[in-house]
Amino acid sequence: MVLAPSLPERAAPHDREAEKYVLGSVLLDRGAIFKVADSLRVEDFYVARHQRIYATALALLERRERIDPLTVQLELERREELDRAGGAAYLREITEAVPVSLDIERHARVVADRSLLRRLLGAAKDIAADAYDEPTDIALALDRAEQRLFALRDEAKNAQLRHIKHALDANYEQISERSDHRGELSGIPSGFKEIDLYTEGFTRGDLVVLAARPSVGKTSLALALAYHAARQGTGVLVFSLEMDVKQIVTRFLGLTGQANILTLRTGSDVLDTGAADALLKLPILIDDTPGISIMELRTKARRAMSHTSIGVIIVDYLQLMRTGEKEENRVQEISTITRNLKSLARELNVVVVALSQLSRAAGDFGHEPKLSTLRECVTGDTVVLLADGRRVPIGELVGTMPAVASITPGGKLTTAPSDAVWSAGVRPVIAVRFASGRSIRATPEHRLLGFGGWRTIASLARGDRVALARRLPEPASPPPCPADRLALLGQLIGDGSYLSNQPMRYTNEDEDNLAMVTEAAQREFGAKITRYSYPQHGPWSQLLISGNGNRWHPAGVNAWLRDLGIFGQRSHQKRVPRAMFSLSNASIGTLLRHMWATDGTISVRKVGRGGDNVYYATNSHGLALDVAALLLRFGIVARIFRVAQDPYGPLFHVEVSGAVDQRQFLKDVGAFGPRVGPANELAAVLERRVANTNVDTFPIEALDLVRTAVSTSGITYQELSSLRGLRHGGRTQFQKFSPSRRLLNEYAQVLDSAELREIASSDLFWDRVVSITVAGDEEVFDMTVPSTSSWLADGIVSHNSGAIEQDSDQVIMLWRDKEETIPGAPKLIKGSVAKNRNGPTGIFELYFEAEQARFFSRAREDDLPV
Repeated sequence: MVLAPSLPERAAPHDREAEKYVLGSVLLDRGAIFKVADSLRVEDFYVARHQRIYATALALLERRERIDPLTVQLELERREELDRAGGAAYLREITEAVPVSLDIERHARVVADRSLLRRLLGAAKDIAADAYDEPTDIALALDRAEQRLFALRDEAKNAQLRHIKHALDANYEQISERSDHRGELSGIPSGFKEIDLYTEGFTRGDLVVLAARPSVGKTSLALALAYHAARQGTGVLVFSLEMDVKQIVTRFLGLTGQANILTLRTGSDVLDTGAADALLKLPILIDDTPGISIMELRTKARRAMSHTSIGVIIVDYLQLMRTGEKEENRVQEISTITRNLKSLARELNVVVVALSQLSRAAGDFGHEPKLSTLRECVTGDTVVLLADGRRVPIGELVGTMPAVASITPGGKLTTAPSDAVWSAGVRPVIAVRFASGRSIRATPEHRLLGFGGWRTIASLARGDRVALARRLPEPASPPPCPADRLALLGQLIGDGSYLSNQPMRYTNEDEDNLAMVTEAAQREFGAKITRYSYPQHGPWSQLLISGNGNRWHPAGVNAWLRDLGIFGQRSHQKRVPRAMFSLSNASIGTLLRHMWATDGTISVRKVGRGGDNVYYATNSHGLALDVAALLLRFGIVARIFRVAQDPYGPLFHVEVSGAVDQRQFLKDVGAFGPRVGPANELAAVLERRVANTNVDTFPIEALDLVRTAVSTSGITYQELSSLRGLRHGGRTQFQKFSPSRRLLNEYAQVLDSAELREIASSDLFWDRVVSITVAGDEEVFDMTVPSTSSWLADGIVSHNSGAIEQDSDQVIMLWRDKEETIPGAPKLIKGSVAKNRNGPTGIFELYFEAEQARFFSRAREDDLPV
């Protein structure tokens, strides 16, 4: 590493007097803060004591409290920052230095300008540091440098909120200009009336995706758009990743003259010099760098823009691009690329036309590829795990941008904001069921996380392993909930009846349970409890819970259950209220403890009989899923089994299996009432037992990574066996079995493999596909999570969705007509403007001349080539 030469120290740009003037004005004039709050940040002040005073004023503004020298002084004292802000004397000094606050905005601009200069210096230092580190990827380093500077420029340009008046003025000017030029397109013409009918010309700042299956003509159409724009005087920049510059020029010559492009390639035709001269005059730039990165593309586009006026950028095509950085998978890389292209279109105020190649799954030959082929969707009942702990069906989230639970590329649990949730229409759906009892219904192209990367549902087979989250995060700010209410709710979900138009009842045989329900209902709601016993039916007792108002004016427990959204549920409909999923782990432990005291089982294996049992039984499938989700808070991946129970319908068991998970259950959930004795007995047994789980295992492909790590380490398989403390081993230790987490951790430690260590410590549980069935057609929904490209579908790691369609402003689809055409005659190509953010959508038709690789308008008045 080369060390940077030291430079003489100089004070960073600032204006102490301007800062004092702004603060003095804020303290003297109640309205002054509103003139600067949107344009000045705390860090814009250079002097530390000024930062503290301004931050205090903003805090008072946030609380809608009066701002004056006294209130600021008291707030600084409360924060224990008065001395560091200069004390009361300094507050008096800055107020006395301001005779009148009329000029605060000018002084605020001085403060903001000096702050921007300091950030410019910071960016320069960062750029210099990058350069002295001698990076291997020079293009990436250049792009980072440009990004830093462009960010400062954009920040300065957009520093203040603008009143709608300015936008109205600009809009009025645009409308007036359109009125003076009626009949003309508002955007950049495509050269085809059929397309312009829907787009009104392409709008600067938009990302236009041109998508088609192979050999339909998307490149030819894109070049035709570029050629027409250039003929109108609009600068064009073409990034061709598939064809070299010679091939691109040949295509343009085919558009310009009457030459056959095949004869031009073979040299059997004379070059049309007139066409070449005409092409020379057009403002077209071409870059044919194969495999160009998005960062390099952005750098070249900015450089081109600094030398000439560019209006259209063509990228041919998306799937051949790369990010230039390490991405987890190709799907995530495409998502990064499309977001950057949209950002580039806005930054340079150009139209970016990005070509996208559709897979064979986009539709049969002769049929229109739907916009939904760019999406990966799930059914509306798919549960989304939100960052605040709640579980909400995706169909209820349409139009929102919720923060969701997600998985990082390294397999760690996190939370991330989503961009949008929307309906994608009715589409064919496939249902996938897993060994854990969980399931998902989604479109065939929807992706789930496999061990080797993202897998489409259509590519899955029975026995394949797919990732679940093996734990869920505790919300950052869980609301409080009284223990009595948690206990009462857990007991009622199990053995309570809270149906409409019927008395509220609770039936149980355990005295501890009966006492808990009685005392909790009385303490929390002042309920009246009447106990009835029925000796003829055994030791059962029933509690009648009254004092709950009536159907018109519910009160007490009745009103509470209504507020929770569960009143009136029959046994097969029972659910855990959504609000409970936002609670702390301790509160959830209390809730589960009392649910288990009713319909739960804890038992120890008897000699010659099965295994230890820890399970919850219910005839509500939804409740079984709820219980399994709550157990994930403690890192317990429960399995849901369906048990036949005729004539009452199916019964579902939520089973906690394996010594590790059972210990965790006893520690975090525990037992109450009739489960205390069996829980103590099980705890004693588990204390003596060595955990040997066959549930939390990894796909067999994990052993390939172990073999690679062995090869890299240079040790022999026999030495590996010795390091593991085995007498025998060699290659036999890699027999075909799925390694447990403990075993993979052991290999990671012995081989000192960071990759194995990351996989073994991940927050992923590898479930197994047990069935895949066609589930008919159903309305499906889409979600985009840009930062992590994943979200949890009730624990199942689900992909981010179709970023290409989501990031684009317009999507144009092309497909070849099924009808046979006369040999040598132009072919009919159909197209659709499938998405148009600011206008109509619809279908169009064009003719394609293969010999010249160019499109013709079908309209008779446009019968001439473009």
